[in-house]
Amino acid sequence: MRSLLALFCALGVSHAGSVMTLLAIPWFVLQTTGSGAQTGAVTATETVGLLASSLLSGPVIDRFGARGMSVVADLAAAIAVGAIPFAFTTVGMSLPLLAALAGLAGLTRAPGDTAKRVLLPGAVRVARTSLERGSGIADAVIRAGRTFGAPLAGLLITVVGAPGVLLLDATTFLVAAVLVGGFVVVRNDPTPIRSGYFGRLAEGFRYVRKDRLILAMICTVTVMNALDAGLSTVLQPAFAAELHSSVVLGELMGVFGLGAAAGSVLYGWFGSQWCRWTTFAGCAVLAGAPRFALLWMGPAVPVLLIGFFLFGLAAGSLNPLLLTVEYDRVPAHLRARVIGASEAGVLAMMPVGALVAGVLLDRIGLPATLLAFAGVYAVTTLCPVAFRVWRQMDERLPVPAPAPVPV
Repeated sequence: MRSLLALFCALGVSHAGSVMTLLAIPWFVLQTTGSGAQTGAVTATETVGLLASSLLSGPVIDRFGARGMSVVADLAAAIAVGAIPFAFTTVGMSLPLLAALAGLAGLTRAPGDTAKRVLLPGAVRVARTSLERGSGIADAVIRAGRTFGAPLAGLLITVVGAPGVLLLDATTFLVAAVLVGGFVVVRNDPTPIRSGYFGRLAEGFRYVRKDRLILAMICTVTVMNALDAGLSTVLQPAFAAELHSSVVLGELMGVFGLGAAAGSVLYGWFGSQWCRWTTFAGCAVLAGAPRFALLWMGPAVPVLLIGFFLFGLAAGSLNPLLLTVEYDRVPAHLRARVIGASEAGVLAMMPVGALVAGVLLDRIGLPATLLAFAGVYAVTTLCPVAFRVWRQMDERLPVPAPAPVPV
């Protein structure tokens, strides 16, 4: 149980640090340069690093082991993030150096996050609990870290400034490295060397293409997250602007996040007793299109808040359920590659969702854009109902692991 608790703490701390970094680095650039173009360039560099490492780090994690890679990635993240305020106060900060450090910070985040997720099944086995419970609590912890990390960063920026927040960010990654390195005792054996790096990367993509359920999950979640990104970054702020209240925007995000965390905990506690297919299909339908439809109807704020809490409650089951299915179906030596491919798809399409939402908002207005997004979301979330491949979610397949090699 100690390993599982330490892993939960590391997940929460590292994701809180990641969210703080996402806010603090752009603020630091804007504060020190006053240039929106330079801020955008540095932020884009960090995002490109995050996307590239999500897609390409899987074979490295599978080859050298998730525990060691988690520690190394968190230590590298601490160095990259901590070097920004250190260089600023000592030798000065040029744009190329700042972009390089931001890109390095992005490169280190995905391997650390993916490695911790790969460690979860082993920690669950050691703790003698169910995958549903472990995945549910892990997702709740991640959501809590993200939910509290953002407002904490905003508060601390006003108190100690962006450089101080970046130093705190670096500390969170150090804490995560210590937790995993010192307390998570899970044997995830490295993958035997059967081919080179690109061969192992291709093996992961071949598996995704062969497993129709995993492929359907990745495609569906990618579209859902693109639509969610358009809602959270463009459409909800536009709705709040029409009400002339930024408070409403914060309240909508807050109650949805609170509901999602509660939903993750509920799934963790009771999910092993539920039918996966019906749970996913029902929760996806409830958490998707109705959000856009409710904003389109524009009811009183209390009704909006109650609705968004319930939508979050339904959404909270989705991530841990999908992760549990991946753990059940994907061979242990391919998990990092499959999880990384899934994360890369989501990350790549989120800016597209925000861009499409912005273009439609300017062209056809907020009400029509909300209805358009609701329609696409409804079609997407009805796919698990319409296609029989999704019923394989409830199949517990034998997942042979490769023979261990010496470490």
